[in-house]
Amino acid sequence: MNFRKVIVKYIWRGEVCEEFPDKGVYYEDRGLVIRCDQWGEVKIYQAEPVEGTDVVIVAEHADDFLEDNQDFFLDLIMSGGATE
Repeated sequence: MNFRKVIVKYIWRGEVCEEFPDKGVYYEDRGLVIRCDQWGEVKIYQAEPVEGTDVVIVAEHADDFLEDNQDFFLDLIMSGGATE
């Protein structure tokens, strides 16, 4: 159960966008981040950590694993991110 609070940045037009980062919780074992934006919207993405920092990067046009999948979100929180 390895998770940590991170800053979430996004690839936009092929580059890491430094504007509008979000906060999130990164589950290292799964490579997933639950991110929350400044308005409280929650999404779950596959993310890549930036070594030596508390930053993770989400690819441009990444799939939102939360979309149409409420149980996945709840299971992820309840398990602390542990893989099944």
